[in-house]
Amino acid sequence: MNVGDHVAVGETLCIVEAMKVMNEIDAEFSGTIMEIVVADGSPVEAEGVMFLVDPD
Repeated sequence: MNVGDHVAVGETLCIVEAMKVMNEIDAEFSGTIMEIVVADGSPVEAEGVMFLVDPD
């Protein structure tokens, strides 16, 4: 995904690896990606913000 891309409900935004298991992160609502908050390869926290999405 890139800034400006439109996402639909259930569309995969990214894949996060946790303890050697790949987890798909899906959009909870449709909208346009306004900002990607974390850099590729950076650690993330549970419930942390990874994308800012402007809802439709």
